Amino acid sequence: MPRKKITEQKETGYRFYKTYLNKGIEMIDSMSRRHGRVMQTRMDFRYPQEMESDGSNRDFSRALQGLTKELRREGYDPQYIGRREQKDQPNQHYHLDLLTNAKNHESRQRIIEKAERHWGNALGMAQEEIHEKQLVYPCTKDGNGNPRPNGYMLARGTGGFETTRKTMIRQMAYVTKYVPEDTTPSTTRKFFVSQYGKRQSDPEKI
Repeated sequence: MPRKKITEQKETGYRFYKTYLNKGIEMIDSMSRRHGRVMQTRMDFRYPQEMESDGSNRDFSRALQGLTKELRREGYDPQYIGRREQKDQPNQHYHLDLLTNAKNHESRQRIIEKAERHWGNALGMAQEEIHEKQLVYPCTKDGNGNPRPNGYMLARGTGGFETTRKTMIRQMAYVTKYVPEDTTPSTTRKFFVSQYGKRQSDPEKI
């Protein structure tokens, strides 16, 4: 598998997969053209310590497919970038940045609860246990335990549109960050990207 181009973001000093970060920017712009209000939700999918993964992406793919199918049926128009990551842990974990139509649906908690149910289905666990162990982690705290938002609301035609868009891009960028310690085999899929509508104009790229 050819290595994806890595680029450095000057403000943070982090390195990102350029292809996927650009896809994230295009996705935000595509969604904001289709919907007056777009909600962003970040979450992580984890395995319980007592469970050993088979090393494949089967569980996450099943949960993601079930979640997005349900969200589409309810009019959320879900678009996403997901990322597999594994360092020195026995199991991999997954990051997900999800964009949804917020015209009639503005509850991140409701989306997290749906994700818990589908992750539970994939792992053969009850949703209550998934919730109790935070196996679908809502990403509401930083590395120091301080509160942080796990998403933003982009409203077309408002004064803060550009500022919010840039903030959403920064959050989306975390999923595309280059992690040199990642032990995911080169033959195993690392990114999961939904198909979004064709852009009507060239979006900002890096």
